[in-house]
Amino acid sequence: MDEIVARAGTSKGAFYIYFKNKHQVVVKQFQEIDNHYIKTQNNLQGYKTASEKLLALVRAQLNFALKKMGLEVIRTVYQSQLDKGGEKAIINPKRPLYRIVKEIIEEGQKHGEFRVDISSQDLTRMVTRAMRANFFDWAVHDGKYDFIDEGYKLLSELIVRGLQK
Repeated sequence: MDEIVARAGTSKGAFYIYFKNKHQVVVKQFQEIDNHYIKTQNNLQGYKTASEKLLALVRAQLNFALKKMGLEVIRTVYQSQLDKGGEKAIINPKRPLYRIVKEIIEEGQKHGEFRVDISSQDLTRMVTRAMRANFFDWAVHDGKYDFIDEGYKLLSELIVRGLQK
């Protein structure tokens, strides 16, 4: 808490006017991330295939995380999700990220682009786990590799290719 209020340039008393606890700060951060996903979804209409849409979403996710959040915020988010009693916003299937990924996967399945032997719900869970794994791994490595390039490579070469028929 001391670090949060020091970075925000405020007092603990002022902090608690707006947030009940530090977990609510993380939830607020997820609301900002989710708003970014919704804006990104609106820009996906220009892409022809589900693979292109999913990769555009991945690139937007990586760029937002690096430029708007940074390593320390990502690290804090993941640490908060490990705390007992805190809201597990990162794995909430009602978040826009899950809905958007599922819609893209269902579109790909409908048009014969993505495999259908695994349900769209299961594929969505796998894709979003890979996304989280990329964030976590980058944080564990203290940001010492190209987050965008390596993350895009992981999701394009392994995940999207694994979705395709």
